[in-house]
Amino acid sequence: MVDIKDIIREYSASDYDFGFSSTFDAISEEEYNKAVSDSEQTIEDYKEKLRALEKLMIPFLMKLHSTADKAYIYWPDRKALIEKQIEKIVKLTRS
Repeated sequence: MVDIKDIIREYSASDYDFGFSSTFDAISEEEYNKAVSDSEQTIEDYKEKLRALEKLMIPFLMKLHSTADKAYIYWPDRKALIEKQIEKIVKLTRS
């Protein structure tokens, strides 16, 4: 059985504070609510970007899937098309 008091004693004198201060500064409810609101907006932004990325990728994957029984895919002039999609993806993911 593990003795919690021993574990606390062992780690309380260590350097494992992860940047927390020993006084544990508190924040106000207003500051907390603002942080939550900001993070919800960030989450929605990421969801929107993921949906946009999905719209760029799924059609391509569906085309590959529909030709799964073919040993070779005829796709002339694909370099320019692929580069255009790469540009769209990078613009979306790095903005």
